[in-house]
Amino acid sequence: MAEILEERRVVTALFADLVGSTAITERLDAEETKLIIGDAIARVIRVVETYGGTIKDLAGDGVLALFGAPIAHEDDPIRALRAALEIVAAISDYAVEVRRGWGVDGFGVRVGVDTGGVVVGAVGAGSRVEYGAVGDAVNTAARLQAESVPGGVLVTERTRRLSGALFEWGEPRTVQLRGKADAVVTVPLLGMSPASRQGGEGLEAVMAPLIGREAELAVISRAVQRLGDGRGGILSVVGEPGIGKTRMTVELARQATAAMHCTLLEGRCASYAGALPYWPLRDLLRNWLGVAAQEPEIKTRITLRRRVEQLTPGRGEDLHPYLASLFGLSLEPENAARLDDLSPEAMQYRTFEVVAELLTAMTAQAPVLMCLDDLHWADHTSLALVDGLLRLTEDAPLAARTGRARVPARVR
Repeated sequence: MAEILEERRVVTALFADLVGSTAITERLDAEETKLIIGDAIARVIRVVETYGGTIKDLAGDGVLALFGAPIAHEDDPIRALRAALEIVAAISDYAVEVRRGWGVDGFGVRVGVDTGGVVVGAVGAGSRVEYGAVGDAVNTAARLQAESVPGGVLVTERTRRLSGALFEWGEPRTVQLRGKADAVVTVPLLGMSPASRQGGEGLEAVMAPLIGREAELAVISRAVQRLGDGRGGILSVVGEPGIGKTRMTVELARQATAAMHCTLLEGRCASYAGALPYWPLRDLLRNWLGVAAQEPEIKTRITLRRRVEQLTPGRGEDLHPYLASLFGLSLEPENAARLDDLSPEAMQYRTFEVVAELLTAMTAQAPVLMCLDDLHWADHTSLALVDGLLRLTEDAPLAARTGRARVPARVR
């Protein structure tokens, strides 16, 4: 077994506790109870691992997860809050199955989330040594879930401050948690903000003044001038996380929209979505359509069909199935059968063509500024599609701004 090093970490702790499991235990036999509780816990674990969290403890009908240890990400609080919302949704759906199958009502989950410093390392002795975390954030998260309502997520104020404008919140309240000397300010997490973009920072995080960026601002001004003259171009912003790449995007968008009427398209990769094809393009198209990720699928389908037909009259029926598939939307039986006949290579090639046709149609109406952030997290398929779209800048009034990390900062 590899040595587990002891170290201090800032983590976001998530504690999820199943509600109604006692009633299930009383009414059903042990095998059925184990099946129901085990399936629910498995759903919680899948969500946590999807967002890059680590399962620290499984205690009966509770799950403690850490975001930030042993692997840290720059957006661990956001990952934990997204996971919390998805856990509530997953268990809510499962509760319907439990009610139909066993006639048990009241099954659900409560979630508490807190962020703070902990010490992580080996815990235990003899044959039982495991990776553990000790600190106030872990204890507070466990106490918070007990104060939350069934189907609710309760978050500390310090975690809320780290999430930007991505989420919608209830009214703050001060609670006295069991075992803690001081009262804690808590905020109910209600959902994703309709104006939020997947994986992005809120405006409050990116509207700081630009100081000492004269050279970069000159490059941005020249790019805007080219776009106003009907010429395309590529602006690549490269730098470490937190250096101000998103702030540069805000400035580019501000100058472009102030100088001319243009179409602004924004998409962002998510650090936890590298295995999901087309994620940044999905985000970009959702922003173009004006629909949030949590909108009902039927609304997204109708809005997509209407906008595509308006932009490309007479071509909507040909283009819509490929764009709907890119979104992961359900297709009508005839369209699904048509796409099923294509090989994976042919499907990818045709999807690339359709997205390029859509973007070209946009440039025929007005100059287009396309901003794609955090491409270092993009999957290979998305990168290939972006590479093809960048070639459109040679012949159309399309300015593409790309951002990525992991190399020394520079703007070129």
